[in-house]
Amino acid sequence: MKPKKTRAGKGWLEKKLASPKFREGFEAESQKLAIGEQLSRLRQQAGLTQAQLAKRIGTTASAISRYENAEYNRYELRTLQKIVDACGGRLDLTLEAKHNRNRAA
Repeated sequence: MKPKKTRAGKGWLEKKLASPKFREGFEAESQKLAIGEQLSRLRQQAGLTQAQLAKRIGTTASAISRYENAEYNRYELRTLQKIVDACGGRLDLTLEAKHNRNRAA
């Protein structure tokens, strides 16, 4: 069987990302997904279940599950730090400007 050839030019996602409104929403959803995935991966690498992690930081397994869910968007820095510490990890937070349009003097 021959491998499929990819078409040259822009793909569907590239075309959609050309829209600033779509790009902003896509990046926001991507960031939420990334946080949940990273938390889940860190916990699993530490060899912990959600219940074990919850017990270490004084919360419930359902709270850990929420934090690992891509739909969750109410993260608290203090809780993120507790989770990361309990898993033996390190939390790095980066803030960057989107554009320099309305730059303060």
